[in-house]
Formats: sequence, C-alpha cells, structure tokens
Amino acid sequence: MSVLYSIIQAILQAVFEILPISESAHSSAFHEFAGSADGTCSALTGVIHMAIAIGIFGASYNIFMKLGKEFFATFTDIAGKRIKGSEKRPARMFMYETLIAFAPMILWLIPFGKAGLLYTVLHRSSYNGTLLDEGVFMFITGGVIIATAKQISLSRNDKGITPQFALFSGFVLLFAIPVAGFSIIGVMFSMLILLGVSRRPALRFALVTAAPVYFVLGIVEMCIGTKIGFFSGLLAAVIGVVVSFVAVRVLRYMIKNKFFRYFGIYDAGVGFIFAVVGIFQLALR
Repeated sequence: MSVLYSIIQAILQAVFEILPISESAHSSAFHEFAGSADGTCSALTGVIHMAIAIGIFGASYNIFMKLGKEFFATFTDIAGKRIKGSEKRPARMFMYETLIAFAPMILWLIPFGKAGLLYTVLHRSSYNGTLLDEGVFMFITGGVIIATAKQISLSRNDKGITPQFALFSGFVLLFAIPVAGFSIIGVMFSMLILLGVSRRPALRFALVTAAPVYFVLGIVEMCIGTKIGFFSGLLAAVIGVVVSFVAVRVLRYMIKNKFFRYFGIYDAGVGFIFAVVGIFQLALR
C-alpha cells in the first residue's frame, strides 16, 4: 500500500467522518466503482478511525477530562454511599447519559438465522452491488440536516440532554453506525437539535459519544483488516489526528455561523445522484 494512498485516505476519511457528509456512503461508492465492494476492510481504516477518536479527544479535551474524572469518582461515591447526591452535578449526569447512549447497541447481537446478527444484516446494505441504499440514506441525512439548520436559525432551543434523549440517541447510533449513508456525528447532533436540545450540549454529546465508537471500530478493523506497512500506518495516524482535530473546529464554526445547511444541501444532492445510479445498477442486472 503506497504512502500517498495512506495520506489521501487519512485526509478524506477524517474530513468525511467529522463533517456531516457521510464517509460510509462515499467509501461504499468508491469501492463499488473500483470493483472491490466485497465488504472487506483494511487495517488502515482502523488506524484512521482510532486517529479520528484521538483528534476528537484533543479538540474537546476539557469535556473528556471532566467526564473521565466523574466516571472514576463514581466508584468512590458508591463506596461512600454518596451516589444519589452526586447525580445533581451536571458533569456527572452528562457522563451517565453518555453511557446510556451505548446501551441500545446490545441489540446488534440479536440473531437473524443464516443472515447473521443484526449488525451484520444492517451493514450488508453497504455492499450489495448497488448504491441505491446509500443514496436513499444519504438523501435522508441531507433532509434532516437542512431541517436542523432551519431549527437553529428560527428558534432558541433551551433543553439539555436528558436520559430519555440519550436513550433515543442510542437507537439513532444503532442504525447510523452500520448503515452506509448516515453521518454518525451529523445525525446525532441533528436529532438532538430537532428534539429541542441547545446547540452546545447537542454537539458536545454527539462528539463525546462518537469518539469511543470510532476508537472501538478502529480496534476491530485493525484486528480483522488486511495488514499495512508500519510507516504507512504511522503516517496515516498522525494525519488523521491533525485533520480530525481541525475538522471539529471547522464543524463548530460552521454551526455557529449558520453554514450547517450547506452540508445538508450537499448530502441531499449527492444522495440523489447515488440513488439514481443505484436504480440503473439494479436495472442493468
């Protein structure tokens, strides 16, 4: 695997994962046209996913440090029987809600006979010989983002993250992670905004939940993916960290300055093109 390829993939994957323009849909489209849409992955993808998680951590360092402190302090409070009183602390509650968001992922283990587990069934839509699925889901993502941008510009959301919202976000992740066409951070943030959550906690929650997801995905992909050279992997990791760090800052800027809708327009347009291509693929079979 060439060094240049590693550099390009690290840049594109980091940008597409952080910004709400669906890396999974673009990756699926690339593999479809390259004739390699067999669902296999490379360890390089795993390295970059882990780098993205580190980049998000660096861009939101203070938040992660507070949550980490509250996580370990929870055990001390349990031992001292102070757990109930500590729940009133905003950082502690935010940490609990983050953990709640991961609970629905246990449903991925639901068996579907010969089709495999639920995760496998959902993921299989990404490599089925047609871009129709990716196009439809990306188009839906674009519509959700456009609606979110309108919500941000027309109203003043004043709600915080609640356990109910966190659980709902978990079910969003349940489908957004394995299904190509969705943007994990973009869809998570958008759904919270549409539920009335304030912009700042919504984005924080989306980033905090996305980072562990990318890190775990990276570990799995490194274990099962095709091997890569040490230098190529190291270079991709460094670039992935830097690019994702900058991309988080760009995302915050775009949301703050009401440019978020442009992501939705892009997703809807590209999703429509992918869907049309997918229809022709089905017709030519």
